[in-house]
Amino acid sequence: MLFHAVLFTQLLYYTYAFSIPRLPHLRTFAGASHSQTEQQPLHDTTLDAWIEQEEHIALDRLLANIAPGGRNVEGKGVAPGTVIASPSQDEPNYWFQWVRDAAITMNTLVHLYASNTTTTTTTAYLSTLLTTYTTLQHHLQRTPNPSGPFTPNLHSLGEPKFNPNGTPFPHPWGRPQRDGPALRALTLMHYVRALNASNASLWTTDFYTLFYAPELPPRSVIKADLEYVSHFWNRTSFDLWEEVDGLHFFTLMVSARALRLGSRFALAFGDPGAARWYEVQARYAEGLLARFWNEGKGYVVATLWSGGRRSGLDCGVLLGSLHATDADDGEEEGELLFPPWSDQILLTLLSLSRDQASRFPINNRYNPERFQGIALGRYPEDTYNGYTSTSTGNPWFLCTSTAAEILYRAAAHIARTGSLTISEVGVPFYAALLATTPTLHPGTLTAEKDKELLRRIKARLISVGDEFLDTVRRHVDDEGAMSEQFDRGSGFMVGARDLAWSYGSFLGAVRGRRLVGS
Repeated sequence: MLFHAVLFTQLLYYTYAFSIPRLPHLRTFAGASHSQTEQQPLHDTTLDAWIEQEEHIALDRLLANIAPGGRNVEGKGVAPGTVIASPSQDEPNYWFQWVRDAAITMNTLVHLYASNTTTTTTTAYLSTLLTTYTTLQHHLQRTPNPSGPFTPNLHSLGEPKFNPNGTPFPHPWGRPQRDGPALRALTLMHYVRALNASNASLWTTDFYTLFYAPELPPRSVIKADLEYVSHFWNRTSFDLWEEVDGLHFFTLMVSARALRLGSRFALAFGDPGAARWYEVQARYAEGLLARFWNEGKGYVVATLWSGGRRSGLDCGVLLGSLHATDADDGEEEGELLFPPWSDQILLTLLSLSRDQASRFPINNRYNPERFQGIALGRYPEDTYNGYTSTSTGNPWFLCTSTAAEILYRAAAHIARTGSLTISEVGVPFYAALLATTPTLHPGTLTAEKDKELLRRIKARLISVGDEFLDTVRRHVDDEGAMSEQFDRGSGFMVGARDLAWSYGSFLGAVRGRRLVGS
């Protein structure tokens, strides 16, 4: 698809932004505090019925954290286009915009915008939020901050978070973080693609100059991000949990994906030199990514050369696979590295599930002989309990939902291709998945000769994915709210309330579940 660069005045963005209709209030937040000692009442309905209801609640509560229009940010000096991680401002304080979290949240809205399942009013509202977000990001990219200035080397783009009013966060933090620019570029490239599909007339204007212009120094958002990623992907940075400085699977996966998609984007916008540069850097990054598979451990490690401080088993690996393999990108099979249906990612999920099963008391129903959906946290060595980093970790809503989406995407892959190739590496995962099946052997299963076995595998992938979502259902409160974490023993919600990423991950899992049927 050819794109034609165009220009749209900055004034129009902000004029449009403030004409947004008010969001309806569902219900006020009634989140659990960390002093509660027993589980909330369970939702007495089928999983399908709960998912349908919770989908509306999750979207409403996610939008409440976005300015303008969000009820959690309205009238509080929040810059238009800002995505607040959480309305919590004390114990813990998440009243900031993280570049990474905001990009992931906005990509959720891009999927909704592109789905053609919303009303005209909702579609216009989403477009307004996404365009206002883009304008703010253009400003934040060029705002001097503790990571450095924008010119001459784009160091400002490594800044992980900003204050809600759009000013820099001046205090010590884990800097730089290099996943944000890659995720932002991916989100905006997805948005431009969706705009092209629904608003072809924009190509006759100058609207897209804000998004991509083939100029150096870069004056467009996507171009600046791709330049940053292409020059810094092989430098160390802090991980997505903001704790470890090194080379990380999550960061490298989204960087390689941004460069791969960015190469095509640059070519479409008449920037062939950049397209070649991004393509070369993507290949180099993908070559390094292959080293994250640890055959001895039997899973993909989160960080290279971490010095033995951690096992490397981490939910961030699953997140990296999902965010670097967008379901709507239409990639050729051979282009994708570590997609959700790959043996290495599925084995990593199995390994993390087995670890977390014995780590959290609320997982005491887990049968080690059979792969089951349970409550998942970030990584085995986690000491952050939502309030302090000197305790013990808890399950996270976003990790539990992520596991469900991985399995749904694997099932959708079987449904789409009508086949499944199991390598020697992948045999342990499918043996655990099926539990009672005869011994599996490496090879390719096809619908022609292995129809029943493929059906069983697909059904089990969906079933275990549902078990993960059912775990989420058991730990949201009666209003459908999700915090960051839920207690490892009591199951009550703890940590930052109404975490945007928790809602986005749940919505991603629901989207993945629908892919199986489509």
